[in-house]
Amino acid sequence: MKKSKIILVVFSLLILFGCEQYSGYETSEYATENEGEPLLDSAILNSEIPLSSTVATYQDPERQFVRTADLSMEVENVYQSTTRIEKKVAESGGFITESQLYSRVLSKEVFEMDADSAREVKKYFVQNTMTVRIPQQELGNFLHSLGDEMKFLHHRNISAEDVSLNFVMAELEKNRLDKTSEKLGEINKESGKIPDKQNVVSYLDENHSEINFQKISTLKLKDEVAFSTVILLLNEKEKIAETVVANLKNHDSHYRPGFWYSAGKSVEKGFYFFQSVCLVLLYVWPIWLILLIVFFGIKFYRKKAGLS
Repeated sequence: MKKSKIILVVFSLLILFGCEQYSGYETSEYATENEGEPLLDSAILNSEIPLSSTVATYQDPERQFVRTADLSMEVENVYQSTTRIEKKVAESGGFITESQLYSRVLSKEVFEMDADSAREVKKYFVQNTMTVRIPQQELGNFLHSLGDEMKFLHHRNISAEDVSLNFVMAELEKNRLDKTSEKLGEINKESGKIPDKQNVVSYLDENHSEINFQKISTLKLKDEVAFSTVILLLNEKEKIAETVVANLKNHDSHYRPGFWYSAGKSVEKGFYFFQSVCLVLLYVWPIWLILLIVFFGIKFYRKKAGLS
């Protein structure tokens, strides 16, 4: 009997110990699965997270990069943030190529206050799309400074395209075109038939056109390297604007005429209508004449038929 009690106690302890371990395992697993979610939210909401990257700051004397950045973020006030960002762009030596600031009305309702006034309530949000050019040495600092305006980060994309070989290709192409131009110039100086001269002049003109195009392409590439392009999308939370306006529903009643004036106008219009009807009846007098002839003709025919 004692042995059976001891076995029962030991078995109960084993069950309790196993349940505690299982419960602890479940708690640990749940904490591990959900550990990353709050970190993600806090990273997005935290205005101290870096908006810059080594992609924007890396420098190599033997390489040249075309850097671009694309940011979308929520700010407290779009107009004020736009003004401060424009100031930062100027301080960094850059310039703005586009700024589209607009308000989008989501809904509009008018509530009557009294006979003369009403309250107009608009729900709206403000958004601005900016394209700025920043000296590539200042790109990292400029992106980092945007953290002062950010309340919520939607996305941040930064890219750096290595265009070092493009410059090498541009230089080789320039040398080739210059040599071709020299050869065509020498041929043009030689004596020959007029048709041949015309062909040489035509080829020489095409060559100069290619040289100009190559120069413009190289200058454009140098500009893209010197000034990075940043596209910013700024938006803010929905806001409400309340304005006192005229009560248009009752506005027309102020100019509505009185009863006696309306009654007099109705009698006058009725007289004109009666006059118009009489004129129409007079206008169709031949019809009335024909009807009278037919009426008396039938009456005469019936009377004659009754005597016979």
